[in-house]
Amino acid sequence: MLTEAQRQQALGHAVALLESPTTSYFESGPLEVVRAFAAAHPGFTLEEDAYGNLIVRTPGKRRKVELAFSAHLDHPGFHYLGKRGKAHRVLLVGGVPERFLAGAPVRFHDPRTLSALATAVVGKVEKNPQGGSEAVLTEFRGRAREGMFGVFDLPNGVVRGRRLHARVCDDLMGAAAILSVLEILAAEHHPQSVAGIFTRAEETGFVGCLGLMRSGAAKNMQVIGLECSPRRTTAKPGLGPVIRAGDRMSVFDPELTLALEDAAAAVAAGAPEFRWQRALMDGGSCESTVYNAFGVRAAGACLALGNYHNCGPKGSIAPEYVDWHDYEGLIALLAQTARGLPKGAPREKIMGRLNRLWEREYKLLVDSARRIQKERKT
Repeated sequence: MLTEAQRQQALGHAVALLESPTTSYFESGPLEVVRAFAAAHPGFTLEEDAYGNLIVRTPGKRRKVELAFSAHLDHPGFHYLGKRGKAHRVLLVGGVPERFLAGAPVRFHDPRTLSALATAVVGKVEKNPQGGSEAVLTEFRGRAREGMFGVFDLPNGVVRGRRLHARVCDDLMGAAAILSVLEILAAEHHPQSVAGIFTRAEETGFVGCLGLMRSGAAKNMQVIGLECSPRRTTAKPGLGPVIRAGDRMSVFDPELTLALEDAAAAVAAGAPEFRWQRALMDGGSCESTVYNAFGVRAAGACLALGNYHNCGPKGSIAPEYVDWHDYEGLIALLAQTARGLPKGAPREKIMGRLNRLWEREYKLLVDSARRIQKERKT
């Protein structure tokens, strides 16, 4: 599905992002990876909105409604609150059920340098007076510093067979896929500019994306939202990237979903080993719901994810995992979507199919209607 050079680029983008510690409101590590990527590619442009979200565009003519791929750069983690009495305390950020947290190892980072400052273990979890949850830390080792943030103390990334196990797959692997797609399209001199949107604070309620919509930066776009979404019985790691029909909150744009399906068929025609899935990924909600709610047409694609939000077997914290072939397949799918997106509205393709069905069957419909009406009169 990818050339060897594209495969190495895909690996490089994944490594760069996975090595960047991140949680909601502390996304400076992966943001710098995106900035460096844009700066390293002549002709690419970089835009930052008032809320710190980034938009990278490839060279080329801007469509009236441009195609964009979107991913978020944060992951559940911890905000250090300081020491109360003899106990270090943290605010829990993102959706990790409390039953998984007791005994979880945490590593704390300086928000400016990203250097590791301390390690600890999560102890008792309590409700926070302002909402959310706090936790007491045990086995604290290192330097306590105001404003530092914590991540689960897990490997950045390890490949075993076809599976990539990492502290953060959701959604840095989606972001890595976007970097690869933009690079492939630029190398092909794709005539239209294509955008990559990199948002913040998704795990606390799509807050970065909500800011992006209020800034107006995405008002003339049609968006393919990317995620690593919890595996379902209908969508499993290793069976290909998933064209996402919807999430827990909504269903997505049918026309853009059709464009993804057409792209999948085109990739499969040239690469018989390519596999893909289509499913309602209702294990969570994603930013495509936000885009659609604000009137920006959006569809979704994702990697089926194991150990979602680091929730491992038997109540343990464990690395998330995705299938590496699924990741490469996602890149191929998205690049082909950009190549094949019709200049007109995708609605025309759906109407074309519906009209062909009508032309084939309408005589039977009319004749049978007359028969039924005649039978009723007799």
